[in-house]
Amino acid sequence: MKLFYMVMGFMAGLLPLSAMAAVSGYQRPVPQPQSATAELWFGLATVMLVVSLYIVHRVVKGR
Repeated sequence: MKLFYMVMGFMAGLLPLSAMAAVSGYQRPVPQPQSATAELWFGLATVMLVVSLYIVHRVVKGR
């Protein structure tokens, strides 16, 4: 029963937040362009993922 009261208290605390969000209106965030550094790290992570998958393939194939 204590859990019920805790959940209800939490939900009652969220009501003012949802009311404020409804009144203020939703403004969509503007997407930021990718930087060259972000693209470099994404490319590096992609290569490392493919290499690690190949290593797992070799290990599993050898058994």
